[in-house]
Amino acid sequence: MSARVGALVVRSGAPARILPILAAVLLLSAWAPRASAAQIEVCFSPPLPGGCDPGRALEDAIGAARESVLIQAYEITPGPLVAALIAAHRRGVSVRAIVDYRQLHDRRYHEDARAVGQLAAAGIPVMVDHPPGLMHDKVMVIDAATVVTGSFNYTFSAEHRNVENLLLIHDPALAAQYTRHWQSRAGVSRQLSGVGDERAPVSAAVGNYASTSTAEPIVGDRRTRIYEWPGCPYYGRISWRDRVYFGSAAQAEQAGYRAARNCR
Repeated sequence: MSARVGALVVRSGAPARILPILAAVLLLSAWAPRASAAQIEVCFSPPLPGGCDPGRALEDAIGAARESVLIQAYEITPGPLVAALIAAHRRGVSVRAIVDYRQLHDRRYHEDARAVGQLAAAGIPVMVDHPPGLMHDKVMVIDAATVVTGSFNYTFSAEHRNVENLLLIHDPALAAQYTRHWQSRAGVSRQLSGVGDERAPVSAAVGNYASTSTAEPIVGDRRTRIYEWPGCPYYGRISWRDRVYFGSAAQAEQAGYRAARNCR
């Protein structure tokens, strides 16, 4: 005699206690691939024939958000994604962002600073992470249930020029782990207050961060026409004879000074 369990034939001589175990294993193996396929979506840039577009997938995911969107963005530039985040905030979704400090301090990332300024001006809480290296995450956690991650930065180049991948993982347990990571970085980041104008220039966003993150002043060097802020390696080394003090980075730039490029 034999019993058929799934595609496996079990001889009647097998111990009775093994049968339910084998049945459970077979049922689980048959279910797991279908569950994984339903819970994970992958998009590529440039999109594969018949595949999803990562930028559109991100916009759709944000558009479907009902409660919360947590963001960790190494890079973000103005465009449809920023507009989708602002629209979510305006319809009552709790949108909160952590960005890398280079987006505000490095002149090569002026579009990033403008995007950050737009988010802050719309009333979205933005925090600036300042690790020894980079805050290199490209992550969103949506409604505590979906994780969006991959190589895809939130930029025009990622969508239209680069070769990238984007994963959308629908798993509350995984989302909880990413939320803990987000909270750990938020705890050591500094708040960027709103700049008051969604078209605000880079200097406004940089000056805003500098003025809210420390009570110490911006210091310019009359000789080099470069200004520094607390945390810059040469902040305390400018000679007293050459020092000029400013209330913000915006004031320094209006006076013809440029930001130091070696600050962390």
